Amino acid sequence: MEYIKITKVENVVLHKRGIPVIGTLHLTTHHLIFSSNALSTEFWFAYPMIGSVFKNQGSTLLSKLKDKNQLNESQFHNKSTFQWYEHRDLWSLINIKIIGKDYTIISLDFINEFEANAVFDSLLKLTSLNDISQLYAFLYTPNRAELQFNGWNLYSPEREFKRQGLQLIGNNDEHTEHGETFPWRLSLINSDYKFSSTYPSKLIVPTSTSDSLLTHAAKYRSQNRIPVLTYFYKRNGASIVRSAQPLPGIINQRSIQDEKLVMECFNCCNKLPLNNNIASISTRQNVIVDARPMTNAIAQVALGGGTENMDNYAFPQLSTPNGKNHTKRMFLGIDNIHVMSDIMNSLIDNFLVDGDLNLPINKRQLNGITNSNLKKNLKNNSANTSSKGKNWLKTIKILLSSTETLVKSVIFNGSNLLIHCSDGWDRTAQVCSLIELCIDPYYRTMEGFIILVEKEWVSFGHKFLERCGHLGSERIFHDNTTFSTTSTTKNIPSKIINDQRGLLGGGDSHNDYDELLIMDKSLQNNINSNSVLINKMSNKFKINKKWKNNDLKFISPIFQQFLDCVYQLLIQNPTSFEFNERFLRRLVYHLYSCQYGTFLFDNERTLIEMDAKHRTRSVWDYFLSREKEFINTQYIPFQGNKDAMNEGEEIQGDNGNDIALISDEEDWILPDLNKIQWWWQLYGRREDEMNGPFVAVDDSDLMKDKDNSTLDRSISVGESVKGIGLKLQSFGLDLFGKK
Repeated sequence: MEYIKITKVENVVLHKRGIPVIGTLHLTTHHLIFSSNALSTEFWFAYPMIGSVFKNQGSTLLSKLKDKNQLNESQFHNKSTFQWYEHRDLWSLINIKIIGKDYTIISLDFINEFEANAVFDSLLKLTSLNDISQLYAFLYTPNRAELQFNGWNLYSPEREFKRQGLQLIGNNDEHTEHGETFPWRLSLINSDYKFSSTYPSKLIVPTSTSDSLLTHAAKYRSQNRIPVLTYFYKRNGASIVRSAQPLPGIINQRSIQDEKLVMECFNCCNKLPLNNNIASISTRQNVIVDARPMTNAIAQVALGGGTENMDNYAFPQLSTPNGKNHTKRMFLGIDNIHVMSDIMNSLIDNFLVDGDLNLPINKRQLNGITNSNLKKNLKNNSANTSSKGKNWLKTIKILLSSTETLVKSVIFNGSNLLIHCSDGWDRTAQVCSLIELCIDPYYRTMEGFIILVEKEWVSFGHKFLERCGHLGSERIFHDNTTFSTTSTTKNIPSKIINDQRGLLGGGDSHNDYDELLIMDKSLQNNINSNSVLINKMSNKFKINKKWKNNDLKFISPIFQQFLDCVYQLLIQNPTSFEFNERFLRRLVYHLYSCQYGTFLFDNERTLIEMDAKHRTRSVWDYFLSREKEFINTQYIPFQGNKDAMNEGEEIQGDNGNDIALISDEEDWILPDLNKIQWWWQLYGRREDEMNGPFVAVDDSDLMKDKDNSTLDRSISVGESVKGIGLKLQSFGLDLFGKK
């Protein structure tokens, strides 16, 4: 390929997890490969895994050595590597530091500047792609074991909703059969993806709503993503419905059709035939769940969006016999993609960036314990809320706290939920998935988890291509060896990661409140008269923006954040999950590796248009062909409905409907918010480096008397994030401003 300026460089030193190794670097069309006699296997690094690249003057070792005199043989794993450095000027070397999206961090020391430049330029061209078909998945040849599987055929909406306990009717079917009503139907209104380009082709909607009503209701939801069923809880008939935000805008528009659709979704539970499993619940609540902070939702009004006006969505028709209204709305306070990417960039910048040298992490700072607030922390059993590292655990806690609240509402109150954020493909997918994972033991099996991801993320249009940055960008490459502008990229003499964009884009911090402030200036004089401007703002939510190769601000670790929450549930409930921690970690890897087609696309429509099911392999082929590696040995299968779920047996109730047997045994789990911890395996660290109790030291006491023993009161990681929950409505606005 003409992009590769050099294919092989010998006598290069690789630094990975504190171990320097001399070997040979190879550049192929899709992988960086490092081989050495000192390694048992070759080290492969796929180009889409690259998050940031930095070319720096001097050896990698200069990050931990003040001068060359500090070099000694004990710092190296073999004598030859020590001798490689012993007689060289460390500042004469060139190092290239690569930060992987899966937190693999490596550095390469070069003797020859020309070779280093050639490698840097080649990586830039090989990483920055123009078309998705250039990715490795379209060339990958599976091994013999993977050929026995076809992960593309695992998920079927009809089969999955039948497993959940629903019997669906189609567009042309009668609404009743054997005298009984079927409240939900399968609509093919989006079979050609013209109704909503980001929604699946098959939608589950109330039988009482026509496709004509759906067409009118779509105009009132961002991206035409109307409320549709995503989960039916067969224990009590409650439903989980997902959508995008409504579009009332500044003039406070309403849609009778949208209100009718939402009401019918909530009313479906009342049309289910009563039996031992589905019973009338007098305390049943209908909850409209807005995953955003309330301030952000209100800010979207200026851009044509907003949230439901509860005067129109109270639905007195659904009130209980005593007249009490059981429809309410709640905000979860989960911040947007830009805040999440900024938080992760801060974690990498301040704590993970030296992973190539395996330099120690300051665990006290990571978890928000500083000397200045030490005594206050110990007294209040809390931590400094300004810690940049700990903010990631706060986001995990907010997600799991929201999950706990909604799971209890579904189980104990029989609540019907309508969940949305802005466009309904980020926070909405996270919340829906976590609720279902907690209340349905099937999703905690390997097969079930695959179905869950296919349903909530792949089919419902999480923007994997955009959020993961698969096509790369020249803007993630930084040449710090000169202050001039070269032919490849503008050189930025700055701290290694503290760059305008960082590993996960962000940087602009375009949260919803920032957009409100910007729009307010242009609207304050025209708010009543300029209807054209209002229409333009509403159309902002109708346009499906095309991916731009150099646009990094939409990259965000949303799916990884979901997997982190699953990790918390797994370690807290080790007998409830069939898969192990390594399964989740390898999912993070293949989220970015682009070796398989599952996580390459922004929606189901693009996946079909690219003929991915024939041109690429499913990532599930990889896991199913190596299933033994990912089985949790502590798993205890839930017996209550195992046969009905896994073997597809039809068990009929008295009314003739197909249902699954439910035992009296509790089949749901809840997160323990006091046991949230760092996913240390993902970051390539030891558990004691990031989690567990640590000794807090007060420097002022040490200065008073050097002989005094240090404070030995221990603070756990779980305690350091104590007290963070749903009350932090303005979390993103208070803690994360513009850089």
